[in-house]
Amino acid sequence: MTQIPANISSETRDRLERYVRARGLKKGFVIEQALLHHLQAITELPEDVLIPPRLIITGDSGQRVLERLDAKEQPNQAMQTLFDEPLEPVPGDPA
Repeated sequence: MTQIPANISSETRDRLERYVRARGLKKGFVIEQALLHHLQAITELPEDVLIPPRLIITGDSGQRVLERLDAKEQPNQAMQTLFDEPLEPVPGDPA
């Protein structure tokens, strides 16, 4: 076993505390499982589909996002086509 010191935000710490308390788990176990899950995902998935949990944007780009959300624009043709495609069944799903 190796110990790895890490600084995390108070919000992340609180979420971890609530999670382990609700499920009766040890923090070390949850952290190791999360790290293994993350490492497996970044190994197996193409890099262009990975989305970081936090996006850092400038004030200007954030303002543009808010303006686009407020505009309530209709979806463009590409977006409409994407949402009109029938869902592929999930393997092993009885539905």
